[in-house]
Order: sequence, then C-alpha cells, then structure tokens
Amino acid sequence: MSIYYICSAFTAISAFVSFGFSIEAFIKAKNLDGSASTNAMYAISRSSALVLGSIVPFFFYSISYLAAITIIMVMVQAFDAFIGYKIKNNFKTFGPMLTSIGNLFCFTWLLY
Repeated sequence: MSIYYICSAFTAISAFVSFGFSIEAFIKAKNLDGSASTNAMYAISRSSALVLGSIVPFFFYSISYLAAITIIMVMVQAFDAFIGYKIKNNFKTFGPMLTSIGNLFCFTWLLY
C-alpha cells in the first residue's frame, strides 16, 4: 500500500474519532441547558464536514488536497490535546497528541 493511502487512512480515522467525540458530547449535553446542546450540534456539523472531506482522497487522487485535509486534522488533534491538558485528562491529552504526531509523521513521509 502506498504512503498516500496510509496517510489518507490515518487522516480519515482521525476525523471519524473526532466525529465520535462530537456525538458523545451531544448525547451528554441533551440533559443540560440549551446552549450546551447547541454547541455540541455545532461541533457535530464541523466534525461531519471533516469526515466527508477526509474520505475524498480515497476517490480522487490529489496530494495537495490530502495535504490540506491532513494539516487540518493535525491541527484539530493538537488543539484537542491542548484542551485535554487544560482539563487535566490524560486520555484526552495523550490520545489526540499521539494521533496528531502520527498523522504529521505520515504527512512528512508522504512529502519525501
């Protein structure tokens, strides 16, 4: 399997995991006030766009497109790791951090 498809898979998995956490946030927010539920719905809409964007490279071979969506997911995961660090949750810190680093490694490998 070429590095293009490995990087595509890593990016897509990252987007799907992010989408899963958005759905989890929405389910938990349903029992809270309206603004928490609304914010969770916004997170779902953004995460679903990233999921759709991350599957495009499997159908249309484009290194520049893959680079763009990969960089976006690296940043999303890095920001998630920062948030996990701020709330002092090791799982939500190290999971996204390792995903971000792994995705960055695949991207760097793709470019060389």
